[in-house]
Amino acid sequence: MNQNSISGQGRLAPPPYISFTTFRSLRSWLREEGVPLRFDRSFWQVKFSGSNGTQLVAAMRFLRLLVDDSPTKALDKMANSTIEEWRMILRVILTESYVIVPFEELPRATPAMVRQWFSTYPIDGHTLRKAISFFVNAAKEADIPMSNAVAKMAKLRSKSGSYGGIAEEVRQASPTHVKAGKPPAKSIQIGQIDSQNANRTLINLNSGGSVSLSVSVDLFQISDTDRNFVLSLIDLIKNYPGTNTI
Repeated sequence: MNQNSISGQGRLAPPPYISFTTFRSLRSWLREEGVPLRFDRSFWQVKFSGSNGTQLVAAMRFLRLLVDDSPTKALDKMANSTIEEWRMILRVILTESYVIVPFEELPRATPAMVRQWFSTYPIDGHTLRKAISFFVNAAKEADIPMSNAVAKMAKLRSKSGSYGGIAEEVRQASPTHVKAGKPPAKSIQIGQIDSQNANRTLINLNSGGSVSLSVSVDLFQISDTDRNFVLSLIDLIKNYPGTNTI
């Protein structure tokens, strides 16, 4: 059994219950910053808030990415992986960390079965629901087979129905148009969100003008080819010289 999944009292440690978009953004951030010798507060607090950072560290320990504050080889591999490598690495991380989940039963499992499995962990109520949501979203990202009923237990959409989060975390959509023109009176740097258009990002060009990117398709419903194109396009925008990311 994974020792990181057991608390100091010999009980199962709580599984991750942070937003999966926060965990996904960790990989993007570490690709840019590099993996430190110690993943301590002085390092992560520049990116994550106190509560989110604390929960993220606990999640990383559960997932065997950290031993205390020391990064493991798995974290290095995760940070430096391609999209396809990331899915494979995540699949191994999940299957080795969630020792109470019978993954062979997921393709025919019901929501009640998943809740029963997760009730083994020392969590309940809203925390239990968030922990299941994290697991289901992570399993989807890793292409782990599961029933449609279980897949619907994931919670990634905002109340308005659109996907939230900063631009570098937009993974649930594909581009509908890219156009060039003069910067509008209200401009947005890459990494910021227009409150009226949560899935629209403006990139100010160094030589003048701007490029507008709009996204509006569920990434889980499109082909692998289209998904790879979308993610590569997002990475290209993130790495555009002269832009400021949050």
